[in-house]
Amino acid sequence: MVNKRSGRPRGDSTARQRLLAAAQTHAEQGDLAALSSRALAAEVGVSHTLVNYHFGSREALVAATIALHAAPHDVIALSRDDRGRIDVDRLAHGILAVWEHPEHGDRLAALARRLASASAEASTIGDYIETSVYEPLVDDLGRAHARRMATAIIGFVFGRYVIALPIFARLSREEAGRLLASMLR
Repeated sequence: MVNKRSGRPRGDSTARQRLLAAAQTHAEQGDLAALSSRALAAEVGVSHTLVNYHFGSREALVAATIALHAAPHDVIALSRDDRGRIDVDRLAHGILAVWEHPEHGDRLAALARRLASASAEASTIGDYIETSVYEPLVDDLGRAHARRMATAIIGFVFGRYVIALPIFARLSREEAGRLLASMLR
């Protein structure tokens, strides 16, 4: 008879942080897309079941890794006014602050380039963006306006930071903030 244990899998209390740190290292090296959760767990010396225990899935671990660089849900939360509604000026400047952050802006753009070319991670990112950015916008502004805003944000971020289109990249931070805010209205 097989003994099926329920509850927390074996592993020390630092397993979550170690898995996340290893995933972040692999994301920065550009090989996270090819790495299985089993291989990542073996690398840090824990059971592969801890990936699901702590994150729910390998894809959720990838999303958590991306959130270390910039958490879109935090930008949304910090963009709310005193009534709890999204302030588009705060949102625009919050997006700029994340993507132009001196410690992780370049790494975030590099990660976005790599993930855009990896279909499994692109799907994970899509799910994360839909849940963390799009759905809160829908709740506040309605589906049609949220869809226009999400399109503007993604297009602006991709154009300015990921592929650095001169029409976006040449703008000062202040000009970029005004442009993005006007696109979000």
